[in-house]
Order: sequence, then structure tokens, then C-alpha cells
Amino acid sequence: MRKKALSMLMGLVLGVTTIFSSVGTMGVTVYAAENGVTDAECTDKDTAAPTPDDTVPDANQYKYQKDELAAFCHFGPNTFNELEWGFDQSTQKKLYAGRTPDQIFTLESDFDAETLVTTLKNAGFKKLIVTAKHHDGFCIWNSAYTDYDIASTSYKNGEGDILAEISAACTAANMDMGLYLSPWDVAESTFGSDGGSINNAYNEYYNNQLEEILSNPKYGNKGHFVEVWMDGANGYNNVPQTYNFEKWFATIQKYEGKEAGYKADCMLFGAGTHTTVRWIGNENGFADDTTWAKSRISNGQIYNDESQRAGDYKGDPTDGYSNGYEDGNHWTVPEADARITSGWFWGTQKNTPRTLTNLAEMYFRSVGHNATLLLNVPPNNEGKVDQAILDRVVEFGQNVQDTFRTNLAKANGTTITASNVRGNDIDFKPGNAVDDDDATYWTTDDGTTSGSLTIKWDSAKRFDVVSIEEAIQNGQHINSYEVEYKENDNASWQTMERGVTVGSKRLIRTSPISATQIRITVGTSTGKVPQLSEVGVYKASKGFQLSGAAPDGMDSTSVNDTTKFKFSPSGWNPQKGPTYINGQNTWSNKADASFTYEFDGTKVYLMGTKDPNHGQADVYIDNMDTPVATIDTHDTVRSTGAKIFESADLENGHHTLKLVAKTTAAIGVEAAYVINNGGKGMLEIENETYTMNENSDLAVKIKRVGGTTGEITAKLEPNPGSAIQKHFNTELISTVQFANGESEKVISPAAHANRVPTTDGDVYFTLELSSSSPVIGLASSAKVTILDADAITRDSLNTLITESEGLKEHLYSEGWDAFAKALKTAQEVVANENATDATIRSAYTELDKAKAALKVREKYTENDRFNFPWRAETSAKLEAEFATEMTDDTEANNGYPIQINDHAQASNRKYVNAMGPKDTLKYAYHADKAGTYHVVMRYLSGSDPSTKNSIKITEAGGKIAEQEVIVDPKKESNKPVFADAEFDIEVVTPGDGMIVITPPKKKSGLDGNGPGIDYFIISPENVVLDKFAITATAGKGGTITTKDLTDGKITEGENATFTITPNSGYEIADVKVDGQSIGKKTSYTFSDVDKAHKIEATFAFANYTAENPFKFPETKGVTSTLEAEHATELINSNDSDSDPNWPLTITSEGWASNGKFLNCMAYKDYAKYAYTANVPGIYKVTGTYRAGALNKLAFSEEGSKIEAAQVDCPSTKEGNNLTVKTFELNIEVKTAGAGTLVLTAPDTNKAPQLDKLDIQLIRTASEADLTDLKATIAEAEEILNAEDKDKYSATALVELQEMVNAGKAFTENTSQADVDEKKAEIKAKIADIQTQFTITATAGEGGKIAPEATTTVYKGTSKVFTITPDKGYHIESITVDGENVETIATEYAFEDIVANHTIEVTFAKDELTIAKENLLATINTANKKLAETEQYTPSSLKDLEDAVKAAQAIYDDPNADQDKVDKAKANVEAKLAALKAKAKKDALNLAIIAAEGDAALVDKYTEESIEKLQKEIKAAKEVLADENASQEEVDAAEKAVQAAQKALVEKETPKPEAPVKKDELKAAVEDATKVVGDTEQYTEESLAALQSAIDAANAVLQNPEATQAEIDAAVKAVKEAKEALKVKEDKKDDNNKGDDKKDDDKKDDNKKDDSNSGTSNNGSSNGGSNNNGSSNKNTTSTANKTSNAVKTGDAANVAGVAGVAILCLATGSVVVLIKRKRIR
Repeated sequence: MRKKALSMLMGLVLGVTTIFSSVGTMGVTVYAAENGVTDAECTDKDTAAPTPDDTVPDANQYKYQKDELAAFCHFGPNTFNELEWGFDQSTQKKLYAGRTPDQIFTLESDFDAETLVTTLKNAGFKKLIVTAKHHDGFCIWNSAYTDYDIASTSYKNGEGDILAEISAACTAANMDMGLYLSPWDVAESTFGSDGGSINNAYNEYYNNQLEEILSNPKYGNKGHFVEVWMDGANGYNNVPQTYNFEKWFATIQKYEGKEAGYKADCMLFGAGTHTTVRWIGNENGFADDTTWAKSRISNGQIYNDESQRAGDYKGDPTDGYSNGYEDGNHWTVPEADARITSGWFWGTQKNTPRTLTNLAEMYFRSVGHNATLLLNVPPNNEGKVDQAILDRVVEFGQNVQDTFRTNLAKANGTTITASNVRGNDIDFKPGNAVDDDDATYWTTDDGTTSGSLTIKWDSAKRFDVVSIEEAIQNGQHINSYEVEYKENDNASWQTMERGVTVGSKRLIRTSPISATQIRITVGTSTGKVPQLSEVGVYKASKGFQLSGAAPDGMDSTSVNDTTKFKFSPSGWNPQKGPTYINGQNTWSNKADASFTYEFDGTKVYLMGTKDPNHGQADVYIDNMDTPVATIDTHDTVRSTGAKIFESADLENGHHTLKLVAKTTAAIGVEAAYVINNGGKGMLEIENETYTMNENSDLAVKIKRVGGTTGEITAKLEPNPGSAIQKHFNTELISTVQFANGESEKVISPAAHANRVPTTDGDVYFTLELSSSSPVIGLASSAKVTILDADAITRDSLNTLITESEGLKEHLYSEGWDAFAKALKTAQEVVANENATDATIRSAYTELDKAKAALKVREKYTENDRFNFPWRAETSAKLEAEFATEMTDDTEANNGYPIQINDHAQASNRKYVNAMGPKDTLKYAYHADKAGTYHVVMRYLSGSDPSTKNSIKITEAGGKIAEQEVIVDPKKESNKPVFADAEFDIEVVTPGDGMIVITPPKKKSGLDGNGPGIDYFIISPENVVLDKFAITATAGKGGTITTKDLTDGKITEGENATFTITPNSGYEIADVKVDGQSIGKKTSYTFSDVDKAHKIEATFAFANYTAENPFKFPETKGVTSTLEAEHATELINSNDSDSDPNWPLTITSEGWASNGKFLNCMAYKDYAKYAYTANVPGIYKVTGTYRAGALNKLAFSEEGSKIEAAQVDCPSTKEGNNLTVKTFELNIEVKTAGAGTLVLTAPDTNKAPQLDKLDIQLIRTASEADLTDLKATIAEAEEILNAEDKDKYSATALVELQEMVNAGKAFTENTSQADVDEKKAEIKAKIADIQTQFTITATAGEGGKIAPEATTTVYKGTSKVFTITPDKGYHIESITVDGENVETIATEYAFEDIVANHTIEVTFAKDELTIAKENLLATINTANKKLAETEQYTPSSLKDLEDAVKAAQAIYDDPNADQDKVDKAKANVEAKLAALKAKAKKDALNLAIIAAEGDAALVDKYTEESIEKLQKEIKAAKEVLADENASQEEVDAAEKAVQAAQKALVEKETPKPEAPVKKDELKAAVEDATKVVGDTEQYTEESLAALQSAIDAANAVLQNPEATQAEIDAAVKAVKEAKEALKVKEDKKDDNNKGDDKKDDDKKDDNKKDDSNSGTSNNGSSNGGSNNNGSSNKNTTSTANKTSNAVKTGDAANVAGVAGVAILCLATGSVVVLIKRKRIR
């Protein structure tokens, strides 16, 4: 077929043109060309078109690539809930579980589809892909297959259909539509069912949803979708569902493909081998520079990129870019998806549109790299797109149109020529490339794999964008391109850009260029020919210009602005180029060339060029005398637009910057950027790159530069790259708020990486700063790499270690220390067989990062000097090629300039060659020490043996003695080979310097040339080194040791390692080096020692051990505290009847006494405590705890040495808070000695949170337990002291009181049997006293008895009944317990009642004769009263007795009449009534007995209080004996006794004396003994004083009765004596280089100040304390002499003590004497 016919056919079939065609048709004039073929030279020759490739795009794919722009629309429940993935990413379960669709989709207003679609259409977007269902499973259409859809919401009363509304708008605008229907559906229950089988119900469910959308004409553009976006997501922690792509593909094509009558099948995204649109590999909108639109399909697998994981059906890359394959066999459109905001779904924290600069970069790196751009534009929660987002879409579209509106390649006066035209046929002419017809193209003859088009203008054109389009309808062939330009016709060609692929479109964007010609050269592989359909040359719109400008808000000045840049008159060269900022650069290679730059603001940056041939310059700001920095623009790779200088923050105002070149190496400057916003400053991310592991958080520091005035607010947002939602938390958007004055802030977490248990490879995303204000500085984004946890293994770490171990320190100028540390850590990790995967990954990450950070040394500089080694047995290699300066004398080099040459045998594969006369090598160096150094020089010399090569070594300032070295030539096979020369050099003066190496002048035996030099190995030969003391001390609980000291000192530059070892049960609390804490270290190394040091270790108790157990108190009343966290062992149970989800642990919280407590103890969990209990007995345990419910705690001992016990621990919850409470119980230690206390939760319970146990000895096993006896006595005293105690038997009360008195006298030394017997006796008496009986009284007719009925009385008491006959009656009989009472009386008394009784009285009528019965009864009653002499007073009884006698006489008188009888009776009755009762003394008697009991307790109460009580007892007894004492006197005596009894004062119980501690004294004696024999170091007098103190201390140690005060005094005396040791005069060290003081020139440091504040030796001052009279001031101690193996015990060294203490023991007392000697 002829090309012309093919062109017409392609135009009809495809019906497409370039996205934005040039306006109008500008004539391209074809002139005769000097070289190449023009249109005019082409004719219609019917030349055959090139054969299309087997792999070409179909019509839909071709159209999509030419359409270039598509939009994405994500809208659903995530919009309203501000999420990205609407499910729990940790469980992959439905996040909205339990909530109705109406609760998660709350759209109230109408969805505005028209504005969305119209805006996109007008902005140039040709397709809209709608997310009808995302992974959360919610459908935005009314689906017949689920209720989890929009029909179940209130939107339009359940009649709404977002998909239909968008489809209608697209139909009206004739915009293509794509359908995003996520196969991954966490809401559908059948997803993953039946093991995820391909035959399960889910595949049918998904297919049904496809069918109900695709078959319905209301969905799509006129019922049609051109792309179905399946998204390959399938549960990232596993793959739960096998998708039935074959079935789905058939359904899609049935409705949307050729089968439905369309020209091509529907495009598919993420569909395995059916994929026709592929993911570009990141979500930034960037395609790689090299991008092929072809994939490979083989063996049922699609391959899109070399980096994809094996078996990945999607073919996703792991390196961030899907590059495709040049030889691919399946066309796949590279689709670059991106978001206009930071999220796919809208949210209040992710609604800021990206800048136009961001969008421009997306466009040029997607469309311009042979991809399409799929840009997400999300509606908000009101169903509309935010106006700011709409405005940005419009702005973006307008800039695309403005940029590509005018094609300068079609301007009038333009000539286009081709290097070759296929058959010189008009069908393939060069003009086809500018005819706006994609169907036509320029191409070459077969066999011509490379060709070029040259565009020539009649006048220079200014442009910055070049577009190249390949005729991809025939396939993608081009595998190389280059664009060049000429500034004028006579100029040389300059390269604008070169690269690999072109494809649908290649866009080259640069700084503006002015040129008269452009040449575009393209190449293909053998068998192919290049084919270009369109080329274009454009001037970008302002918004699309390459960003050479500073960030918004920052002033920018181009280097050609001579109003601000002032260059020195000579040495500077302006240059233009597309890669420079604003196309401008000014450079100099002249030393001292300078420029100034004036600016206003608070911070300045210089932007320029870095290059292998560029060098250093000094920068001054304002002060032109002192540079603020020396910059180095040297780099191994050339880069333009680079930051070459950044100032510190400056005062807000006018400034002048000056740059001065230091050498002849070039300096290139392009622009200056200035922060000039009134001191507010700008925000930057601290680092450009970060690395993090999976399942970890990343902290990022944000810096505020250029000022801190006022407040700044910004956002730190994540932006997916190759890392997408499954890899990291895309919703973590941080607000960055800086207050006035704040200069930096750490955002933590700024990012979170998820754990993805598949081998995806390392993936990355970016963190970006954004703000609505122009406050974002240069460093606005950072790349964050997530290391694939499954890709880093022990083997890969080993490999990295092997690589790292081969690196040499001297070859790097920066980063070696961090690298060495990371390498050491990695080596330790890989050597640890138990290292976890996480540890291995972390070690790999840190080592890889440190290795990458190493900066290769290129030369020694004044900031990176060669350092002379001075430590013994060390050396350093100086590579000759690292010369600071290498100067060639052009006049004397004879055509052989000194240079650095490659050589396979050289140590760094390089050496310095051709050193001729007057050539020089200079090396910046530093030497810490003067002295002689040995040098091994490796050289290459092939000179004549009679005239040898040589070098002369000097130093400009004479700091190194001049040295001449002559070398012998060495050859093998007549070729020079490397040899070694050895010599010494002398460093005369330490410090910085510059070694100068040059050949000596030519003379006899020397040819005047230097040898080739590979390196110098320098080692110390004779360097004087100092010695320094290191003082080590250890606190109680551990030791600190070293083997690296000699006599307590170490040689300068050497290392000393100290080992810190805690005693059993202790842990290291802190280690201080030179007073500064370094934390809890088990060892510490003083490296490269250059001064004296101190190291101090302190220890803290950690846990009880067999060697260091908890000690039960041995003295009653002493409390010992067992902290629960100090358990010897914790055992967690995994038994099913326990609670493995409740792990026993130690938890830290402030409520606990020591800040820690035992937590989460469940049944069968155990906490064990090693203990020693030397005293068997009963101990009271008080536990401090918290509990949220009723808990229990059980106590036992492994060997049953403690009686098992348990205690209830009630809930301490008050409201919602846990309070702290205590429990108490007693435990019995049955067996003395060591044991293991075991705590657990009994009987499937849980134990409380336990803080501590306070344990107190309350009774030893040999002591009686008085507890129950005391309780019984207390019970008895309640009866004895009761107000109603008179109801009991007085005799019994007295007996009870006497028993109580006897019980109170019992002590713990009383036998337990006696105690128990007494307790039982009192208990029995209490029961006996409280025994009750009844007396039932009845009276017959004719009288009454009182009390009548039943009366209850207590045992041993008495009860009197009164019998009263009615008038006319008399007592007939009295019957008691059934027996008649012989004597009839008007009263009857029951005495000492011990049983129940009855009393019955009968009455009889008086007879008409004189009635004497009642008189007789009254007489009988009176006679009974007369017998009660103890009850009544004698006088009243005498009156009664007289009346009775008279009455008896009347009764006996037979002639007495009734009147006499009645009067006699009445007289007796009157005297009965007048009986005067004696005072009641039972209570007084009882009180006296009780008081006598307490008065006998002389061990309990003070003598004074007992004496007072006995006095009152005596008085009371007198009252008791007085028969006539009144009741008032008796009651007063009782109260006085009781008051004195209550006033008894208990004696103070002496506090038990704590066990004395001699450990510190032992340590002090041991420490002092080490130095007491050192007569060479110390004076004899001071050593004698120390020996006296040691002797006295040993006496205290051997005295078992020594008190703690005596022990403490002995410790103090020994330490003071040791600190007061005096160094002999000839042992003072004047060689300490770090000490400016000379002992010979100063007063004796050890002299004491003799001036006392008061000369009396009886009370003068001693630093504020009385020291028996003498003053002690201004004393300086000397360092102790220590042994080779320094070891200190628990005692800390005490410095600054004056005086020697001598301890004398005499009769158990310690006398401390302090003696002082004047030193003159």
C-alpha cells in the first residue's frame, strides 16, 4: 500500500491529531540546503512504507497516548470519613463494620458532575475514570447484588446514582469514560471464601457487577467505557482471592470491545496478561527517562520491568519505574497516575492543590516521557470540587495550551532538512514532521538506522521546549536521540539533551535558548528505521518554564544582573547554556578573581556549577576581613544549578557578599537566592533522603531558616512513589506549627511504614512541605525509602559486610567514623546466631546508609589534612595522587607535564608521574607531635643508574627539616617496576603545615627529575609521649577493673578499657566519665588518651539472688521492705487454664514506691524471691497494691519453710480510677535459713498489681503468742467496765478481774501452755458470768408478789420478791421450787442463784378475831433484815430491832387488841422503810482489784505513773474499809482509782538496733592497705598516720560489739588518712604537657593553711563542723598510686580531705584525733 493511501486510512480510522495543534498553518519555506534533503527535493515515487512492528497499539491505545491527559475521580465513604482505604489495614477487615451505608455516606446536596466534567474537558483532559467501587466495597450506583451501596443511603431519598450522574455529564461533553471497579472488596463476605478459589462465589459476584454496569446504557459516555481499571490490589498480607480474569475479560469485551462493535477492545488496567494499560510504578506522575510502551508475555505471565517480583501477575516494578522492554511483544500504555492533592480521596487535611510547578513537572515527566498522565481530581464531602482545585486544573490546562500553541518549527523562514529521506519520496518528506498530522511521518531508507532533522531559521529564535513524536502506529523503535542547537550559523553545535526512548512523545525542557538551528538525531536498532510523526519547538508559558527560579517568596537574582553582581575587572567569563539557571553562568579560573553581591534579607544562597575541574573560594559577608566560609565546588560529576553556598541566618537588613577564588581551579556562579520576608524565615526538611524499615515510624526534623519572627504554619504530607497505600500510612498528614522564636521542630511520627510480608523490594515515597503562604524553602521534599524486610537477610548483610571490610579509611574524607561504627555493629549482629530479622534489617540499613555517605577523598585540603600518626605501632598512608596542589612548570617539563596516571599495580590504581624540574607537589598536613617519623615511599623509576631520580621534602615554614631522598631505579624485563625507598623525616614544630615535594636541582648523579610516586607510608620513629593518670572508683554493689594501666597511668594515645561489673543482685545505675554521665555501660574505653581522666561507677539494687537475698528482719518492730519488682525469677504460664494473654511483667508507673510494680500475675504465674530468714516466727506482711476487682495473692515457700497462706485483695477502684491500698496478713516462717518465697494468684484468680511487701517480725517461734489472750482480756474488760456490770455477780466479777490481772502479767516468755490455759480460764469465767436463769413468781387471790411472772437473772446474783396481802388478807403460804417455806414473811430473797426457780404465794382472809398473821409476817421480814448487817447502817438496824421487840411482845400478848397489833405492825414497817443502806462498794472493790493488776505491770508502765496509781488504791481501800462511808465517797474513790489507772504511762519501747554494716569499712581498709607500703611515693610521716588509722579500723572490724557510729567514724578516719598522704618532693610531675603550672615555680600544692579562725584548739572552725578544735582549709590531695590491675570495691574515693584521723579503741569507745603538721 502506498504511504499516501495509508496516511488517509490512518486519518480516518484514528481520527486523531496532536493534543494541542498549532493555531493556523504557517508556511515552511524550503530553501536549497547546503546538506541534507528538503521537501522540495522529494517526489512521489510510490516508495513502500516501512513494515510495521508485530507489536503496535490498537486504536484505543493509540488514541489514549495521543490524548495524553486523563482524569481520575475518587468519591465514596472515604470522602466523608477522611480516609484513603476504608478498611483496617492491620486486619484487612471492613472498617465501617456496624455502621449503615447512610452513616458512612452522608451526601446531602446534589453531586455536581457537570462542573467537574466541563472543567476537565476545557482544560484538555480527554477521559474521566470514575471509582465506582473502591476496596471498601461501597458502590456509588444502585447495585442489585449488595445493599452496601448508594441506594441504602438518604442521598436523593435512596434514588441517587453518582455513576449515572457523572456518565450523563460525560455524555453531554462527549468525554471518554473509564470504570474503576476494585476487585478487592473487603465488605463482600464471599471474597476469599473457599480458600480464595477461582470457583468461589466472589468471582461471580464481581462479574455480575461488571455486567450490570457495562450492559446498562445509562453508564459511560453514551453507554461506553474505553478502559476498565481493575487495580491489582488483592490483600497485601496474603493473596486471599484468585481472580477469574478470563471470565471478567470476556464480560468486559462482550459489552465494550470488538464483540460489541467497537474498533478495538476495551483497555484493561491491572488485568494480568490481559493488561493493555500498565502502572508506571509510582504515584508521583513520573515516568522514567527511558520508557518503552511494550511489555513481554511469556508462559502465562506479563513482564513490564526487570525489577518486578517473580510471579507477580500485575508486573509491577519494585524500583519505582516501569520501563517496559525494547523487544516487548505486547503493547501496554504506560499510565502515570498522580493526585492533584495529597490524597486520592478528598479530606480537610488533604485539600491543598499542588503547585503549577509540580503539575508542570508531572506533565513533562509523564507525557514527555512516553506516558499518559492520569490526574486525580477528588470531589469534596458536598459533592463538589473545591474551587481552589478547579482553579488549579484550569490554570494547568491553560499553561499546556499556551506552551504548545505556537510551533516555532513552522515559523515563516524556516528550513527543515533531513539527513536521509526514504526513497526521497514525498510521502516521507521532512515536512511531514510539522504538518500536524500524526498519520504522516518522516523516515529513512532501509538499512539507515540513524537520521536527523535540522530546523534552520532565518533569524534566531528563543525557545525552551522541544517536542519529538515517534510514529508509534508502526511501533516504537527509537533507542537513542540527541537534540543540538547552534546559537548562530557559524557557532558549534551544543547538546541540549540526549537520551534513549522517544515513543508517543519526548519533551525536552531547558532554560531558555536563543539559536538559529536545531538538529534532532534519532537512532534505532538493526533492521529498524527511525520514524518521526511530529516535532516541535516551543517557548513555554511562564508557569511551565523550567524552574530555575527560587521558591515562592524567595528573591532571585540572575548572575547577569550587573546592578547587584559586581565582578572584578578580569578573570570572569559569561556563558549561556540550557542547563544553567535562567540560561546564564559566569565563571573564572583565575586565583583571586572576585565579585560582590548586594542584597536585603536574612539569608543568601549562591547557585552555580559543580565540576571535577572546579575548586575553592572564600566567601565574606559584610566583614571583608574574615571569610564566613570556604566553599569547594569540586565534585566528581558535573552539575549545574547546584547550591554552592548557604549563609547562616543574618540580621534582617542590607548585606554585601563577596566571593574570592582561592586557586586557578574554576568557579562558576549562576544566581543568588535570598530569603527576604522580614525575618519570618522559611521552612526546610533537614535531609534530602531518609531510610526506614517496615513496621516503623520515621521522625523528621523541620528547620526554620532565615529568621524566626512570628508564626509559620505548614503541612508535611506524604506522596506515594513506588510505595503506595499498602506500604505506608498515606493519611498521616502532620501540621507543622512554628511559634515566634522557634527554629526547629521534630515531627514524630512524620511517616509510618507498614509491614508487608511479601518481597516487593525497596520502595519509596516522598515527604513534602506545603503551605498556603510562601514560606517553603529550597529543601521542600525528601525521598523516603522503605527497605524490604523480606529482602534483607543474614546473607545479604554478610555480603554488605564483606564489601565494607574491603574499604580503606585513608581513601575517604568524610563519614568514616560513622561507617566504622555501623560496620562494627553489623559484624556483631551477624556473629550473633540469635539476632532477630529486625535486628539484621536495622544493621543492614545503618551500614548501607553509612557506606553510601562516605565521601571519596580526591585530595588533601586545608579542611581535610593528612594527619601524621604518632601513636606507637601505627602508620598512615598518604596517596601521592591526593596532592593539595600539583604545579607543573611548563617551561621545564619538556612536553611531559606532571600528572596523575592510572596503573594497575598502584595501591589506589593511580600514581603521580612525570615530576620534572621545578614541578611541585604540596600536601596539607597536621602533626600533633614533633619528632622523627619513618617513611616508606613506593615509587616508580627507570632512570639511568648513573643519574638517578630524587626528591626534596621541605615545609614552607620550616616545620619539617629538609630531607633529600635519592632512589634507585628498578626494572623488570627492561620496564620500570614499583620499588620502596625508606628514610626518616623530622617534624620540628607540631601543628598545621604544607609538605612540599620537588626534585632537587640537577647535579652529578642526579638527573633533576623526581620518580613516579605511588604513596608514602609514615609511622612514628621517635616521638615523646606523655603519661596520664586515670582514677577509677566504684560505688556500693559492684567493681570496676582494668588491665591497661601501669601504676595507675597510661601512655598518651593508648586505649584503656574498664570493665564495670555489678555484684549479684545489682545492676549498673550509671557510669560517669570526667563527671559526665554516659549511662549504664558494662565497659568503657578511653581511646586515644591525651589527658588525665576519672571514671566512676554507681550501682543500684536490681533483684534478690541467692548470693544477695532479701533478709527477713531479725528484731521485732523492725520493718524490712521487699520491693515486688526485685523478683529473683518471673515465670509466665502458657497453660490453657491460666491466661497467656496476661503476661507477668514489671511495669513502671509513678504510684509505686520505687516507680515499678509487679503486674499481670495470673493463675500459675509465679514471682520468686530468694530470701534469708534467720529467726523463725510470725511476721506481719503489709502489701501495697492496686486492683480493679477482687484479686487474691498466695504466699508459699518452695521447701515448705514458710507456712502457705493467701490473702484477699479487694478492688481499689474508685470511679474510673485505681487507688492505692494495703492488705495485711501474717505468715509463719517455720524453718530458719535461706529459701525461696513464691507469690502467685491462687485458684484461677488474678493477683493484684503489687508494689511492695513491708515485713515485720511480730513474734519469734520461741515466744508465746499473746494475741488471743489479749483479745480475751479485752472481751473481759468490756464486761468489767460496763456501766450495767451490777447485773452480774459481784463475786464473779472480782474473780474475773483477778484472772484478767493475772493474764496481763503474762509476757512472751510465759509458756504457751500457761497462756492458753489462762485464756481458756477467762473465757470460761466470761461464759459463767453471763449464764442466766429464770424465776417465775405467782400470787393467789388476796394479794400480790413483785416482781411477778418470770424474771431473768444472772448466775450468782440475788433476787428479792416482795409479798403484799390485800386488806383483810394475810399470807397463807409461800412455796419455793414446790416446797413450803416455814417462815412466812413479806419478802423472799433468792441468794447466789445457780438454777431456775419458782415462787408461789397464797393468801387467806383474816378471821374476825384479832388478826396477828400479818404482824408475824412483818416481824419475820424485819428479822431477815436485821441479819443483813453488811447492808444497812447499825443505827437504822437498832431502830428496827427495837420495833421488832415491841411488836413481838404485842404478838405474844394474848390480850393485845387489834389496834395494838396494827400499830405494832405499822411501827415495824416504818422502821423497815427507814433502814439506811450502807454504800455500795462492789464497783470500788472491783476497781481496786483491776488497778492492782495494772500496778503490778512494772515493766510496762513508768514508775511515776504506777506510784500515782498505788496512792489512789491505798485511799480507795480506806474508803472500802469505812463502814460508814457514804456512797458519794465510795463513788469518788472509784473514779480516782480509775483515773489514775487510765493515766498510766507506757514505757518507751527501745527501737531495735539495726544490724551494723562493716562492708564500707572493709573496703576502705582494703583500699588503704594497697598504698600504705608505698614509701617511694609518699612521706613516712603520712604513711605512719595511715597505718595507725588502718590498725584502729581493724580493731573495730574485729570487735563484735562495735556500734554503727564507731564503724562510721573508723571509715572516715581511714579515708581522711589516705587522702592526706603527702607526695615526696622529688616525685612531683613537671612533664604533664597539659598542665601550665610548674611545681618548681609554685608553692607546694599540699601545704595546708595554718590560719585558724580563733587560735584556740577548743572549738575552732572546720568547714562548718566541730572537729575537736582545729581548722582545715584549702587542702589539695594527690592522686593515689594504683596497681596494674586497678580494682576498687564498694567505697567511693573521697577527695579534698585534710588531716589524719587516728582511731583508738578503749572500753568500747572510739576517739577520733585529727593531727596536722605545718609544712614549710
